[in-house]
Amino acid sequence: MALATQLTIQLHNRPGALAELCTELAKVAVNIHAIHGSEARPLGAVRLLVSNLPAARRVLEQLGLSYFEEKVLTALVPDRPGALGRVTRKLAAAGVNIDYIYGSIGRGAKRALLVLGVADAESNAKLLR
Repeated sequence: MALATQLTIQLHNRPGALAELCTELAKVAVNIHAIHGSEARPLGAVRLLVSNLPAARRVLEQLGLSYFEEKVLTALVPDRPGALGRVTRKLAAAGVNIDYIYGSIGRGAKRALLVLGVADAESNAKLLR
């Protein structure tokens, strides 16, 4: 389990808005490690974990997009039954509520990336080491 800084961006819910953001990030070699978007109108929230936080901040500012940063927990878990349960039980046993979670795994990968939004991520990161 590791700590990461997540960007939460207010993005207009319209065709091309996400494409523009991704294109501008790519122009400065910012790789998106994880993404979560939620539906809302006229603005939606897009959460990103990126490879280069300072460069991503500059892009967001140049595009005039509102965003905030927050610490989140990340975990690489094996691709097998029960792996997510083990992570979430550790947090539950410590009384930590999971506000949201998203994750991904590629075909043939051995581990999945999970992103967990919890209160006081810095203090709770030690629970999953």
